[in-house]
Amino acid sequence: MVLVVGSNGFVGRHVVKRLAAGGARVRAMVRNQSDYRAPEGVEVVEADLTKPETLGPALEGVTKVVHAAAIVGNIKEPYKGAYDDVHRTGTENLVRAATDAGVKRVVAMSGLGTKPAPKGTYMAPRWAMEEAIRHSGIPHVIIQPSVQFGPGSEFINALARLARISPVVPLLGGGRLRFQPIWVEDVVTCVEKALTDESFSGAYTIGGSEYATFKEVVQVILKAMGKRRLLAPLPMPIARIQARLLTALLPKPPLTPATIELFDFDNVTELDAVDRYFGFHPTGFRAYIQEHGIEA
Repeated sequence: MVLVVGSNGFVGRHVVKRLAAGGARVRAMVRNQSDYRAPEGVEVVEADLTKPETLGPALEGVTKVVHAAAIVGNIKEPYKGAYDDVHRTGTENLVRAATDAGVKRVVAMSGLGTKPAPKGTYMAPRWAMEEAIRHSGIPHVIIQPSVQFGPGSEFINALARLARISPVVPLLGGGRLRFQPIWVEDVVTCVEKALTDESFSGAYTIGGSEYATFKEVVQVILKAMGKRRLLAPLPMPIARIQARLLTALLPKPPLTPATIELFDFDNVTELDAVDRYFGFHPTGFRAYIQEHGIEA
């Protein structure tokens, strides 16, 4: 039995669908069962990483876990300390319960560029999540992808939403930051291989088959939407101030301090990382968006 934690999230939904289609016994863990529609044959369990008493029943009979639960950086922290509660404490709760349940393997979703960071930052609990997995004593794989595209990608959809309503699209840091967008289904293939092939161990940084600056990502999206917008460079110091103000004033700000943190470094790795580690060539970002457009 495979337990997918965060089954109602972006990656989790795709993982559940793929594993179930392949005939695996899958249990989908969600916080609110009424908000989730599982694929046929998938068992659903309601549990919460921040409530350790709910995890034991969720893990009963489970041998493998896919940990894909997270609060993404472009979403405002629901309350002070929520990032830490979910990423660090929640993962510590999960690995303790998984150890007690006799889980044999954990595959965890993280992100490219995750590293130690000062307390109070978005990156600190994300690093702590990885550390909890590393020190769990359970055989594990940590997948660290660049930004993802595909149906439901918040990174792409957020930019598309802005382009629909605003005549100006700001280019954080001048738009020069590089990304290596990777298709969510290619990420799921990596997860699936890591879950079933015990030769995989440790952390794997992955990205798509091409690099694109932030400006180029925006241009690809605008072309797919058939829209022309003014692209205005936004210096990072001003962006940081705006992110703090918008987060303080709005329930769903278009820019958060956590997002700004993720624009502090080029979000790239080797172009052949997926080919070398997982044995297949990832889908190209530009060609995919040109063919499929922006998928909600």
